[in-house]
Amino acid sequence: MIKYKWCVCDMDGTLLNSDNAISKDNEVALKKLQKMGVEVIIASGRLDLMVKVYIKQLDLKGPIISCNGGLVRNIKTGEVLYSKLMDKFAVKEVTTYCSNNKIEFIIYTADVVYSTKNNSVGKRYKERNKFLLQDEQIPIKYIDDKIMENINDIDAFKVLLVCEKHEEIILLEKHFSKYDNLTVVSSAKGLLDIMASDISKGNALEILSKKLNVSLDEIMVFGDNYNDMEMFKCAGMPIAMENAVEDIKLQAKYITKSNNESGIAYAINNYILKE
Repeated sequence: MIKYKWCVCDMDGTLLNSDNAISKDNEVALKKLQKMGVEVIIASGRLDLMVKVYIKQLDLKGPIISCNGGLVRNIKTGEVLYSKLMDKFAVKEVTTYCSNNKIEFIIYTADVVYSTKNNSVGKRYKERNKFLLQDEQIPIKYIDDKIMENINDIDAFKVLLVCEKHEEIILLEKHFSKYDNLTVVSSAKGLLDIMASDISKGNALEILSKKLNVSLDEIMVFGDNYNDMEMFKCAGMPIAMENAVEDIKLQAKYITKSNNESGIAYAINNYILKE
């Protein structure tokens, strides 16, 4: 009898390989857990509407933690279980600063993703839509002058800053960390996530576990980067990918294979099911 009730997976660098795909081994292992009564939950920096193709692949029907914990929504019913919007004044300050300094960014809302035109991440999502079914496509719009003029009308959960050099991200992190109404964390090289204060995947996981009456000790989590840190600190079984940043590895109970070697499947088969 397995002692865990939830298996919570970060997406980029963890569940997904470098081709942005869930490997067959990971899919089989996670579906094996589901058959054993373990609920699989995605916890991503992305908006839940951006991962519909993966939700369908894993046949998930429960809560999804998205925008680094800024939004928790039941993927089947659409019920919002938890959300915290960014302060509108802060959204305007961040986006204006980026516009003035030629920094590419994406704004995440409940229904649509707004992206600057030269954004490498936004372009990638736009390109992916060409190969996705209509109901799997990412709802993305390019930011123009009109959207910037009406930025106060946007209810944002997250602003993602995108830079070619990670050194720029480090400087931006220092700059925006001075704001006490913002949470600022790097989710990957060249990316900086900015959310409302006190937002983290770990905080969302704690709120969700209380709401659904699941002990944190009964939760295993997989992750690779700084935005997974709070989740690693609160869950009973934190497992880091081999490609994870060192700080995440230090918080882990196990270090599994990399995201390109189906590390989640390896950990499930070699650690979890052998406990």
